[in-house]
Amino acid sequence: MTIRDPGGLYSYLATPYDAAGRVDTEILEEYVRRIIAAGVTGVTCIASTCEGPYLTDAERTEVLRTVCRTASGKVAINVGIGAISTHQATIHARQAEDLGATSLMVEFQQYFPASFDAAYTHYQAIADASSVPIRLYNLTLPTHFDFTPDRILAMSSIDRIASVKEASNDVSRLRDIRMLCGDRYTLYCGFHYQALDGFRLGAQGWEVMMHPLIADRLTALYRTLADDPWSEAAARRYGELQPLFHFFKQYGVPQSIKEISARTDLRLGAVRAPLPTLAPAAKHRLHAIIEALDMTEQ
Repeated sequence: MTIRDPGGLYSYLATPYDAAGRVDTEILEEYVRRIIAAGVTGVTCIASTCEGPYLTDAERTEVLRTVCRTASGKVAINVGIGAISTHQATIHARQAEDLGATSLMVEFQQYFPASFDAAYTHYQAIADASSVPIRLYNLTLPTHFDFTPDRILAMSSIDRIASVKEASNDVSRLRDIRMLCGDRYTLYCGFHYQALDGFRLGAQGWEVMMHPLIADRLTALYRTLADDPWSEAAARRYGELQPLFHFFKQYGVPQSIKEISARTDLRLGAVRAPLPTLAPAAKHRLHAIIEALDMTEQ
């Protein structure tokens, strides 16, 4: 039987580092608490924008334990388990299930080019290794693999795949997946800047990184979009945030969220190399956008 995903608003969690570059679990705990208080459906950790690929195995476990301990029983917990090898991905899947994940975020990472048949087998192995629902993450730019709508239809025979996060940069894919697959999957919009069009084209969820400083505005936008994406209120709220969303698209989400955090008491540290930090001019522009939006420290 196919598992159902109710949709909703998920906040990607930036991985906080201290001044020495170590994972800061105290800040992470407080970060999770404040994001939950903003009214999200769930939190997502160790995935792409969370700098998951830059974490050691020990750090992955540390982050996962901290997030699950803090969020368990309060909101859904989506855990990135992507790995180049199927063997490693299944290990990640079992660990995430054991520690309390309510869903698994799975993109198809590659080192050597792989066929669609190999991708299907990869996901089937993960489904067989765990009883937790899978969110298929179509993350085309870094993975160099594209789950086109027809491929997503072919993946529907893996019952444990309950949802799809579409992050190919082509928001019209949401419409095409819905047309081909009907209500087989719950569809998540994968970018800040695509939220308005995404919900108009069939998204039932939105999964993006937040900091508590901007979380209230994003949750308000989500609720308006979920109620009626064609309403004047939805267009107005999206329009107000569009300069910020465009900045994220242009300069990178982890870098931007961590720079936003510098305005508050909940500082998330720097991104981990080789991710580039924002140049001074970009920082100045970002802070001007935040000030124009009249966002004050929480």
